[in-house]
Amino acid sequence: MVTVAVAGGTTGIGSNVVRAILATKKHQLVVLSRSETPDLSKQGISVRVVDYTSHDNLTKALEGVHTVISCIWSFGPELGSSQLALLKAAQAAGAKRFVPSDWATDRYYAISGYGLKAPVWDAVKASGLEYTRFINGLWLNIWGLGSPRNETEALAGYTGPPFLIDLKARTALIPGDGSQKVVFTNMRDIGKFVAASLDLPHWQPDSRIVGDKLSYEEVVTLAERITGHSIEKTYYPEAQIESVLAGNPDPEQLFFHQFMKLIVDGAFDFEGTLNAQFPSIKTVTAEEYLTEYWGIINAFS
Repeated sequence: MVTVAVAGGTTGIGSNVVRAILATKKHQLVVLSRSETPDLSKQGISVRVVDYTSHDNLTKALEGVHTVISCIWSFGPELGSSQLALLKAAQAAGAKRFVPSDWATDRYYAISGYGLKAPVWDAVKASGLEYTRFINGLWLNIWGLGSPRNETEALAGYTGPPFLIDLKARTALIPGDGSQKVVFTNMRDIGKFVAASLDLPHWQPDSRIVGDKLSYEEVVTLAERITGHSIEKTYYPEAQIESVLAGNPDPEQLFFHQFMKLIVDGAFDFEGTLNAQFPSIKTVTAEEYLTEYWGIINAFS
């Protein structure tokens, strides 16, 4: 048993990591939050309010912590500065392990919003702490918005818009010809693998998780069969993606098209190293997910 601190553990991927670690009943759990979180405190979780601009405050909050897991996310400079501050405090407090906030891809420079993750990763590797980063592809939960059956569970803390496929609107924007395989993983399963990894005697630098792997063409075909509704498909050729990227688009469009380019380039097609290490963790497949949250009669009515 060790003490684990999760930064950004109140929402999104962080809440799934916290839930999974808590379920193991093996470790002491600390959540670093910018504000009080009574709901977590009621579950026996130590919530420590932190100020990422104060080294002393962060270091004190990490006293006695063995493993620090960052689930910090923002679109601005804070994505880098908060994590670097967290890493320095972890070193000062005597922590042994550190996880930077990745949770998707390691292609930092291919996504403008992720560029600030690169110096964090370099600092982590030079920190002297044991480390790993969790790479899990796209989240299945991006298909949860508008689910007619338990939308909250389907989203699992995801708060963004539908990405490429909008099941409620019955539309799909398919990058390239739709044939490239893509890894999709439920955030709840990601949490389970993170919790299991705490017991490993040694971490590899990259911890890759595969929930399911299929092409966007296959996803749409699957969704149509499960929901009983046709989905309007629009193909977005690679040349068109590159043309938009070359035209200096606004930040939102830049982020969106860079992600599509990564899909076409095969960046989200990889094998799961943690799946091999933890074969007892059965991941939710795309078919199971769609059936659970969309597979009912008149799902769109």
